[in-house]
Amino acid sequence: MKTMLNLKTASLLIGLSLCTFTAHAAEPASSIKSIPVTLTAATTQTLEEWQLSQGKLLAKTAPLIAAEVGGRIISVKADVGQSVMAGQILAEIDGTDFRLAKQLVDADIERLHALIKAQQLQVKRLQKLVRQKSANQSALDDAEAQLGSLQAQLVGAKVRLQQADRNITKARIISPVEGRVTERKVSVGDYLKAGTPVFRITTLDTLQARLPFPQAQAPRLKIGQTVHLTSPIMPGVEAVSKISEISPEISPSNLAINVIIDVENPGGWEPGASVIGKVRVAEHTDAIVIAEGSIIRRPAGLVVYKIEQDKAVEATVTTGLRKQGRVEILSGVQSGDKLALDGAAYLTDGTHVDVKEATTGEAQ
Repeated sequence: MKTMLNLKTASLLIGLSLCTFTAHAAEPASSIKSIPVTLTAATTQTLEEWQLSQGKLLAKTAPLIAAEVGGRIISVKADVGQSVMAGQILAEIDGTDFRLAKQLVDADIERLHALIKAQQLQVKRLQKLVRQKSANQSALDDAEAQLGSLQAQLVGAKVRLQQADRNITKARIISPVEGRVTERKVSVGDYLKAGTPVFRITTLDTLQARLPFPQAQAPRLKIGQTVHLTSPIMPGVEAVSKISEISPEISPSNLAINVIIDVENPGGWEPGASVIGKVRVAEHTDAIVIAEGSIIRRPAGLVVYKIEQDKAVEATVTTGLRKQGRVEILSGVQSGDKLALDGAAYLTDGTHVDVKEATTGEAQ
């Protein structure tokens, strides 16, 4: 009797299980759970790759001006920090000796003019007498030679006059460039020899930016590449130039190479100030880019989910440059592919999706 009750109980349990299975099998496909997502599209655009560096601004031209003649300083007309124009007098050397020397040369020239005039008359007389057979040829030759000597002396005197005029001019120490006085080495009363340094003038219209870059970037840096420069000394001001020179020597202290850029001063920049430069080292045309949020990190690597017929299709991707929330895709995605954005992190391969309108302004 007990055995018969157990058999009936087992038969009842099997029947209930079959009913439950049949009910699940008959559940409609429309009740399968879908993950809500928004979409983004893969597009193409040109991407630029930049390298940043912080360096220093230097004066491109900073001549050290020296005295060209010797003498005592009688006036100083410029000081450190003062802006000067090209041709402006910076200091004066006592030119008394040079003016006296010029007066002597002027007097010598007048004397030679008188002697030459008299000798020319003597030559003419001798020429006439030689034609009349009243004088011999040797006397005429001597007179002509003496005239030539006087004329040569006159040429030399005129050269000495030019030298005297030059010395008088050079007694005024003049700035050869427009800029700012950054060194003054003389005072009134100092005696200078020719060649003694007196002033350094730093030009401000054209500067040099020196930027150190890691040696690994050396193959990517070329003369002529575009550089954007900014300096904390003038926030918000940017200057655009090109690489002028690349120093091949690697600094042993930081294993860096120096990139040199000639740049027109945009106004207010000073030698010695720090400068930040970014160099365009590469340009990727027709690069495939997608929204950064559509890339998900999985154990297998970085993946995206392409949406095809309301299903997620997982694709492994290789990324490149990143810029303003967009990522370059080197493999795994084609331009125009529709990808899951919001909700992508909850997807797996083959998951059903429910496409929603984007609320972040991302293109559908």
